Amino acid sequence: MFTPARYVVVDDDESELRQLADCLQKIGAPCLPLKYDEAEGIEAGHLRGVRLLFLDLHLTTGAQTSDVAQASAVIVAMLEEGVSATAGPYVIILWTKHQEQREAFDAYVMANLDAAKRPLAILSLDKNNYLGGGNAGQKLTDDVGKIIETDPRLRALLDWEREVLKAAGTTLSEVGGLVAAEDRTAAKFSARLDEVLSLLAFEAVGETNAKADPYGAVNAALMPILADRIANQRIDATSNAIWQGAVTKIGEVPSPSLTDAARLNSMLHLAASTTEELKPGNWGAVTLLPDAEREDGPMMARFNLSAKPMLSAIFCLENKPDRKSSRLCVLRVGASCDYAQNRKGPIPFMLGAIVPAEAPRADDRLPKAEIVTPPLIVDSFDGPVRLIFNAHLTFTMVPNDFKDWEPLCRLREQLLMQITTHGAQHSTRPAIISFRPEAH
Repeated sequence: MFTPARYVVVDDDESELRQLADCLQKIGAPCLPLKYDEAEGIEAGHLRGVRLLFLDLHLTTGAQTSDVAQASAVIVAMLEEGVSATAGPYVIILWTKHQEQREAFDAYVMANLDAAKRPLAILSLDKNNYLGGGNAGQKLTDDVGKIIETDPRLRALLDWEREVLKAAGTTLSEVGGLVAAEDRTAAKFSARLDEVLSLLAFEAVGETNAKADPYGAVNAALMPILADRIANQRIDATSNAIWQGAVTKIGEVPSPSLTDAARLNSMLHLAASTTEELKPGNWGAVTLLPDAEREDGPMMARFNLSAKPMLSAIFCLENKPDRKSSRLCVLRVGASCDYAQNRKGPIPFMLGAIVPAEAPRADDRLPKAEIVTPPLIVDSFDGPVRLIFNAHLTFTMVPNDFKDWEPLCRLREQLLMQITTHGAQHSTRPAIISFRPEAH
């Protein structure tokens, strides 16, 4: 229910922990202070959404302060367990009396922590500068504010996250605003909000689907509004300056390698089965055609084509090694409204192939019915691949036909709509009878 903490402080000394936590509160960065217990550690789940992680380097009182490896190992174990590889970038700020050990700690973390969980940067604050009296508290407040602004890319990403949260808050406010003023009482407000959400869910996907998945139904109604707000809400001068300082190489970055381009394309256009609940009947799901379905019998029944020459004759792969590393797949297509409303009846699919991105093909006989994706990274395939779909090979199945199939990934809407639009245009292309004079 609650958003994971973005600012987290971990220390084994209660007074030093409180000092830094109070400072962060003063500069408007609500933080979660966690006292490290040598026997119990900390609740690792508190790190799953962290953006700025303030850490005392030596969390175990029995450790020698000169033994950086031992102190670092404790922290790496904590990060491995707590940091989520899918939660986004974060920065570690060492809150330590041993500034001279930062580089050794940095090297240990980068060598021993899972790459997907490594911090964007490791910065540091020297405790010795803030433990005295006088204006130590104000100095700490000032220096924390400065160090947060050290990395312009992190500032920009945090700013984008704030804009998304602001857009989400405004969207929720609009939903709440649909409840009439006279119903905004303790006795009525919640019930009236239920009615508003129920209406949105019903109109988005219909009664049956909304009852089966009310979250998905309401999300379908609100997501276009949220996306529009993110894209069009006003960006203030401060935010603009942050982005000007963070994105400085537009037009100067060399073209990406094939692998880098495939990674970028995958981030934009693929949702992995490991990050969401994915079924072969989901709109845009890509599923490998099971071995039993690639026999001549099923292939002839569906497509009137033999299985063996499919990759060479239909998908025009010239080399045997490329055909050997390619796989036939199916893409769940069809109208988005039919999918959203769980329309009964046969479900449409398009046959395709997943092939090495640089596999040569017989250009002189490529069918106009096909559409080829940009290079992508797909789990279980070595290196960049392309997905080739042939609109002429569109067919239908009922859920029992594919209920046990395991989908690889899902194409996001932009790429999926390009493919389905191509298929629609190909299947409805007009033709005329015409005569041409003999060439002389």
